[in-house]
Amino acid sequence: MIDWFLAFLLTCAIELPLVAAVAPRGRRRRTAVDSIAINLVTHPLAWLAVTGGWLPWGGTEILVTLAEATLYVAVARLALPRAVLAALLANGVTAALSFAL
Repeated sequence: MIDWFLAFLLTCAIELPLVAAVAPRGRRRRTAVDSIAINLVTHPLAWLAVTGGWLPWGGTEILVTLAEATLYVAVARLALPRAVLAALLANGVTAALSFAL
């Protein structure tokens, strides 16, 4: 559990500012908070999918990116292009960094 929690904190620390930067100026703080809530949904599921052997890492990353883009539209009320950019940027950076850590 501690491994997941540390991974979750690191993910949020990396993704939050990236997602906020993509959001419209007046909605950045709110979008950052929404990003935490969205990661609370997707991160545990992704962790279980990978560590439980349900899905390969790459497939999990693709599904998480799609889910987060959808949730950025539904929850954070980002326009679809911004939501897709936010999800691709945030998950692309954390995925790339996972090879370095």
